[in-house]
Amino acid sequence: MTSGCAVPITDGGSASLAEIAEFERDRRALLRRGFGLGGAAIMASTIPLLWSVRSAFAEAGGPGDAPILSKAINLERVTVIAYGTVLGGDLLTPALSGALRRFRRHEQEHEDVLVTALTSLGGTPPAPPTGVADVDKVVDGLSDVRSQADVLTFLVELETAAVAAYFDAQAKFGEAKLLQLGASIMANEGQHLAVLRRASGQDPIPNAFETGET
Repeated sequence: MTSGCAVPITDGGSASLAEIAEFERDRRALLRRGFGLGGAAIMASTIPLLWSVRSAFAEAGGPGDAPILSKAINLERVTVIAYGTVLGGDLLTPALSGALRRFRRHEQEHEDVLVTALTSLGGTPPAPPTGVADVDKVVDGLSDVRSQADVLTFLVELETAAVAAYFDAQAKFGEAKLLQLGASIMANEGQHLAVLRRASGQDPIPNAFETGET
C-alpha cells in the first residue's frame, strides 16, 4: 500500500477543513431538499444511491473496515463507468470532455488504492460492474441524459452523494490510515463537484449555512 494511503490530487491542492465543512453542509442540504435526477425532484430517502451506498458505508454489514472498502470500490467502479459513458456520448464541449477525462482517471486511481487497501486486509474485491445497468442499480438516470446540461446535473448529484458517502464512512473506519485515505478521496470528489457546479452555472462552493441535523 502507498505510504499513509494518500491519494494524489493531481489537479488541485489539498482541501482545507473549511472546504470539507462546506461539503458536509452540501450533504445536509441534499438530504433536506431531496435531489433531482432526470429532471424530477425526488425525496432523498428514496434515492438508491443514498440508501445502497451512503447507508451501506455507515452500516457496512460486517465487522471491521473490509465491508466499507468493498462498498467504496463498487462506488468508484460505477463512477468510472458513468464518466466513461458520458464521455462516449458526443454531448460535451472539448473543454468539458478534457476535465471529465481527468476526473475518470482520478476515480480509477481511487479504485486502485482502495483495492490495495482491501487486499492488504485479506479481503476480496467485489465483482466489478459491467455497464450502465449496473450504474442504474446505484443511481438511476445515466441512460436518460440527452444534453450536456443533463450530464452535468447527473454528475453533480453523483459527486455530491459520493462526498456524503465518504463523510459517513469516516465515522466507521477503524484504522487511522483508512481515515486518511477516505478524507483524501472525499476532498478530491469535492474538487470534482466544484468544477462541475461551475460548469453548470452554479456557485462552485455554496456559502449558505446549514444548521439542521440529519
